[in-house]
Amino acid sequence: MKVGDVVRQGSRVIEIRGKKRSKIVGTVVAIHDLPDEMTKSRNGDWSKLLGTKTVDVLWSNGKLSENFAENSLEVVINEDS
Repeated sequence: MKVGDVVRQGSRVIEIRGKKRSKIVGTVVAIHDLPDEMTKSRNGDWSKLLGTKTVDVLWSNGKLSENFAENSLEVVINEDS
């Protein structure tokens, strides 16, 4: 995943029963390293579930979501395509 890729919310991290996944798409505008407290916590290494990066996404409805878990997004269109 890179800045400029078009993404949508995936179901690898969480799936809510009875609710359909949003079909809205967004563009990756920034990628950040996962904070140390998420990889070195007394509750374990969250990076195995969430990924090693957090992602800021500008959704097609104009909303900006910051620090989205890398593994909770699916690339729809690769910026290189």
